[in-house]
Amino acid sequence: MDRVHERLAAFEQTNPDELRKTDSELPAVGVMLLGSTPHDSVGILMDDRNAERAITGVIENSYYEGRIRVIDIWTAIEYMESQLG
Repeated sequence: MDRVHERLAAFEQTNPDELRKTDSELPAVGVMLLGSTPHDSVGILMDDRNAERAITGVIENSYYEGRIRVIDIWTAIEYMESQLG
């Protein structure tokens, strides 16, 4: 969580103490879900490009790479709309 928060602050060029921590907490929630449910993977829908980059960068090359997926919400909506057709 702290690494995501630090990366996000760098991307946003903001003091980490002034940055909300909600986006930084999402990977931790993903880890908790993986540990407490029978699911092999979880997805995090994001509409914030910097938060997406920060989370993905921390997850890469870790045990959770491929298990916690960060998905752009607009891509997900586009895909769902295409399936209605």
